[in-house]
Amino acid sequence: MDGILNIFKPSGMSSFQCLKIVKRKLNLDKVGFLGTLDPLASGVLVLLCGRYTKMADTLHQSTKVYQSVFTFGIETTTLDNDGEIIAKSDVIPTREQIEKVLPEMVGDIEIEVPKFSAVHINGKRAYDLARKGVEFEAPKRVVRIERFEMIGENTFEIECQTGTYIRSLAKLMAQKLGTVAIASTIIRTRVGDFDIKDAKSLEDVTINDLKQKCAP
Repeated sequence: MDGILNIFKPSGMSSFQCLKIVKRKLNLDKVGFLGTLDPLASGVLVLLCGRYTKMADTLHQSTKVYQSVFTFGIETTTLDNDGEIIAKSDVIPTREQIEKVLPEMVGDIEIEVPKFSAVHINGKRAYDLARKGVEFEAPKRVVRIERFEMIGENTFEIECQTGTYIRSLAKLMAQKLGTVAIASTIIRTRVGDFDIKDAKSLEDVTINDLKQKCAP
């Protein structure tokens, strides 16, 4: 039971819930993630099985590609559709205005990690503190954005390195445009060599879908 699974995680389910379903369905003993997805996000979730879990640190550096729709004019506690609205703005940027700031969204940029995220704050998960109403300063980190393109109306394709929060990019872009925004949809279309077109649904995945692409 050693190998790698390319799973399509549906929206509305945590990555851990998805892992548990696959683990139980395929009777797997040892399974790990190659980068989790937000509960409301969908797309490629790579699962490392058996001795391939030892490759997590190496494969975790894989470039990831996302497609996301940004909704301008509102900001929520979670920076997506799931949170409470905490800010509104009448400033809705035009495509031309957005395209002017796109170059500023590429390279090594500093983002503010969402308070509703799994990062640790003094030994506690940030989302646990946020749900309890505990006040804390959101941590910041520098991430690498390889590509940031507008592919439709307020729709973007983003190629980035590990540790990037698409919700944070929506907030950052909005700040540059003098407004607020959320990432209303997030789809991960690729993780390294694993593409969404090859991802197996929870209903269709079988043990035969285990890939042994590289030696652990």
